[in-house]
Amino acid sequence: MEKDKIDYVILESSEGQIELHRGRGGYKWKGQKGKKVEWILPIKVEDNADEILKIIYGLPEWNSVGKGRECSLDSKDLRAAIWQKIFPLISLFALLQVNEKSSLTGQVRMNKTQSKGRYNDDEDMVSIESDECYTFYDDVDTIVNHFGADYWKNKVVYMNCDDAGQSGFWIYFYNNFEKLQLKQIISTHFDGSKLDFSGSLFSNQYNDYDGFIVKYDGKKIIRIPPIGEKSKFHGSYNDNECMRIAKNEADVIITNPPFSKFEHFWKCMQSTGKDVICLGNKTAAQYTWTKDLWNNNKIFVLPHRFDWFLTPTYKKKNAIALVYTNILQTHKTEKIKPLSKISKQYYDDKGMLVVDNFVPDDYYKPFAISVSPIQRGVLNSGYKLLQCMYNPYVNGKRKFTRTIIVKELNEKGEPNIEFDNMKFEEAKIKKEKKDNLFDEKDKKTTTTLSVSKKQKE
Repeated sequence: MEKDKIDYVILESSEGQIELHRGRGGYKWKGQKGKKVEWILPIKVEDNADEILKIIYGLPEWNSVGKGRECSLDSKDLRAAIWQKIFPLISLFALLQVNEKSSLTGQVRMNKTQSKGRYNDDEDMVSIESDECYTFYDDVDTIVNHFGADYWKNKVVYMNCDDAGQSGFWIYFYNNFEKLQLKQIISTHFDGSKLDFSGSLFSNQYNDYDGFIVKYDGKKIIRIPPIGEKSKFHGSYNDNECMRIAKNEADVIITNPPFSKFEHFWKCMQSTGKDVICLGNKTAAQYTWTKDLWNNNKIFVLPHRFDWFLTPTYKKKNAIALVYTNILQTHKTEKIKPLSKISKQYYDDKGMLVVDNFVPDDYYKPFAISVSPIQRGVLNSGYKLLQCMYNPYVNGKRKFTRTIIVKELNEKGEPNIEFDNMKFEEAKIKKEKKDNLFDEKDKKTTTTLSVSKKQKE
């Protein structure tokens, strides 16, 4: 398969004007004198970036200034229109990556970022908010296609953590509105959103409400409240107005919510009774509060994993995520074979079997697995979840977190219920012993000091 042809588009700004041009030098370009390089983006093209620039120069929002067409008067509407054309073409593999290797502590990085007054991932620091991760267009395409075209027909799609014209979800559904035969798409602007072309994490102090809703029915776009009218809400997914839309207007809620608020988001959306499709951190599959949801078929995971997201500084950031949904998923794993054939296995200090990659079909006691088998459908393949979170210890050293499952049927072919209410304790090093050792040491030290004092007296 031939690799996508890559070219670069560069956006520079200066004194109320922006210049968009083809970046023949790619990332080597350092900008024109007096102009700020806001982004250099690698895009997939048939020939070169000129074909894309011609389309953008023809946008109604593009107000040319100067002799050529490369410069325009700056505006948020223009930037949103440009982004809607550029975002679907971004080449993930050619995109610059955030530098997350640094000797600085998190607090020092935060302080440096705050002092600069913007979201920062310069060479001496890393991106500081993992929640600020935006989904790539191709990943949205993968998620939508998983459910099939018939699923989306005549549905109202609500994206309650997505800005219209900027979010990959909004752009995808807007571009494919007729193809998917949608009824309506709705998005919510949160006034704390960082992908607003301002590049600032700290400018919005929430003194005033600035949230808004955007609706599109295939013919016209409606903004609530209209431009110029004061808003009465922040636009957070749990605002009263946003929850009202989720409960009364939406058919399906699909979005990439803040990873740190996954539990709160999921429980809020679960209360609406609507179909929910959302991205979440890979480890969310191991959150203890999800156990009853897994066992009662109220939460599922798609067989897809996404490793890269876009930051507000237009770079890619590694943040492994899965797609969670309350829509029934029936995919099954093929990675099942006899225990003797599984090469990556061990027993921890408590005697718990831990396996990687494959799961055994001839082992009837509880065993520990990583999240990957859950993603591949092990809970649809004759196994059930017993405990979401378990940390194996081997020779007193902790291994990474696992989940405990067991075969649904025992050796006799009967329901395997023996372990259903069992709490699997981890082989942690007991602090009491360590404390006792320090106590004895302290006693000796105290005794020595007392003797020395008496001798001096």
